[in-house]
Amino acid sequence: MDRTVVAHRTLAVVGVGPRGVMVLDRFLARLESDQAGAGSWTLHLVDPYRVGSGRVWRPDQDPLLLMNTPAFFPTACAADNPGLRPSSVSASFDDWRRAHPVAAGGLEREDYPPRAVYGRYLEDTADALLAALRARPEVRDVVVHRAETVALHPTDDGDARLTLRPCDPGGTPRVEAGVEELTADAVVLCLGHQDAVLSAAQRRLAETARESGVLHYRGPHLPAELDVDAVGAEDTVLVRGMGLNAFDLQARLTEGRGGVFRPTGAGAGEALEYAPSGREPRLHLMSRRGVPYFPKAQVDAFVPRRVRLEYLSDAAVADLLDRHGELDVAEHVWPLLHRDVMRHYYATLARVHPEALGGPVAAGRFLLELVGMFEDAGRGAPVTARHAEELLQGYAPERRLLDIRSWAEPFRDAVFPSAAEHQGAVAELLGHACEEAAAGEDSPFMQAVGALHAGRLRIKTWVAQGLVSEVSRVRDVQGWLEPLVEGLASGPPLVRIEQMLALHRAGLLTWAGPSPQVDADAEAGVFRVRSPRVGAEDAVEPAVTEGTWLVEAMMPPNRVDAAAAPLIRQMLADGVAATGTWEDEEGAPRPSTGFDVTARPHRLRSADGAVHERILVLGLQLSGVQWGTAIAAEAGADARDRALFLADADAAARVLLGA
Repeated sequence: MDRTVVAHRTLAVVGVGPRGVMVLDRFLARLESDQAGAGSWTLHLVDPYRVGSGRVWRPDQDPLLLMNTPAFFPTACAADNPGLRPSSVSASFDDWRRAHPVAAGGLEREDYPPRAVYGRYLEDTADALLAALRARPEVRDVVVHRAETVALHPTDDGDARLTLRPCDPGGTPRVEAGVEELTADAVVLCLGHQDAVLSAAQRRLAETARESGVLHYRGPHLPAELDVDAVGAEDTVLVRGMGLNAFDLQARLTEGRGGVFRPTGAGAGEALEYAPSGREPRLHLMSRRGVPYFPKAQVDAFVPRRVRLEYLSDAAVADLLDRHGELDVAEHVWPLLHRDVMRHYYATLARVHPEALGGPVAAGRFLLELVGMFEDAGRGAPVTARHAEELLQGYAPERRLLDIRSWAEPFRDAVFPSAAEHQGAVAELLGHACEEAAAGEDSPFMQAVGALHAGRLRIKTWVAQGLVSEVSRVRDVQGWLEPLVEGLASGPPLVRIEQMLALHRAGLLTWAGPSPQVDADAEAGVFRVRSPRVGAEDAVEPAVTEGTWLVEAMMPPNRVDAAAAPLIRQMLADGVAATGTWEDEEGAPRPSTGFDVTARPHRLRSADGAVHERILVLGLQLSGVQWGTAIAAEAGADARDRALFLADADAAARVLLGA
């Protein structure tokens, strides 16, 4: 913005959850450091929900719903993040936890916080930011609009006209209140999670359920907003998805019904037993892979402290960029990351279980030979694996070489003669996963996953910097890398898998096999799920499980072209915004998942390609140019790397203030 022309300006922040809070923090920090042009500001903060917590992090939600990162990880402010100056009120969640132990519920650094507690942090942080902004001489006013933005229209002079629909305290639009108009010099869109239209298959299931009068279908949803009170004791609930939402539902329908998990004193995998209340339904979980996400390792850092990427190094990547101009994940990145994954696995195995490699001396010799082989940069991942397999056979002929990609789909080629055999296989697998997670940095497998996770974080940075080719983004990142890493490194805290196993032993939870198929029978009044790879006891047809409930245990898809939000639909329909595109292997454009935007500071592009200089986008709707937009910024991490979202907010504040 031209600070020499405008004496007083108005800024509208649409969506004031975590990303909106980041914008306010960076705006304040730049005002406090005199990195602003002349003139004054009025700030309009627009959100149907409470500023700070927004829709997702409301403090009144069920305390059984946990975050998927420990307390030491998240921040909504630049608190000790290299590359960014903090504001006078910047505090990470861990800072706030230590300063407010009662409000934080006595959480420790490595605990996984209830989302309600994180919501308190966000609200306290937002309140402090608003007070500090209102005290600044450059800020004439801060106006909070408890409203839904339903339309945005650029004006001829470059401003933006917003149409707002007032909402009640619960975020529900007050239709009788009509609409209000707000004109702003600049707009920052921090829209966060939005409802989505159902897919054709989901619509058919929903329609069949409605027609039946006895079936209950719940589509993708925010976990706190799912009404579970109508689920009856002894009902069978078919749950599609085994990620975070499934564990939320599991907790609400068991502990939330009065059941109790008790320590057994046994080892990992059998650490808990479940005492039912008698009010629980039966849960039957399903996913494409046939297993839930594996538990996170019990370590005290986001990336295990022993993990170092020796092969996927900054120098190696700089050399690749010099030679190729951009990165191809399959051709350039994965061969190096694969070596790092293998090295961490076998280095940990040699350290913790040298007897598996013939004893301490032999284990040390094996590791030296393996590392020496990895130093040959000419090998791709398949050749590396073949040579490593030959080397391993000389030291431990009974062991199979680590195949990290097969671990993500452990039942990829499996067929089970009966449901009982399948249930036993899943329980055994999850028990082993719990043992590995409990071992932390002494688990070879978890150290390999830690290296994979570290590589994922680097790739996320390169995607955001535009260094990964669009072809590779579609073919590799979305095609196989994201499912691989999500299944192995983005799982729940260990306690959730222990609880799942306890519920299974109590007869309240079972799993469907891989590639499950779901149909609805309105006449019979049941949903049915079957896996083509799990046989029935009579060995004639696949095993079938029936239920009267079907819950899609997943968030609404983060795709702007599927959004149900009036604002996004209006912007796309009127050409104010457009869906971004990626180029596939044939050179054809295909829709991305986010808005079409420029490079940072992510100015919005219209359907005709014109750039809206004063409409900026942050957060989930940047998924077309970033990977992993839902996770928080990492406290203490570099803004150029693992705190990119703070850097996005800082770039927005910089251009808004004309600094």
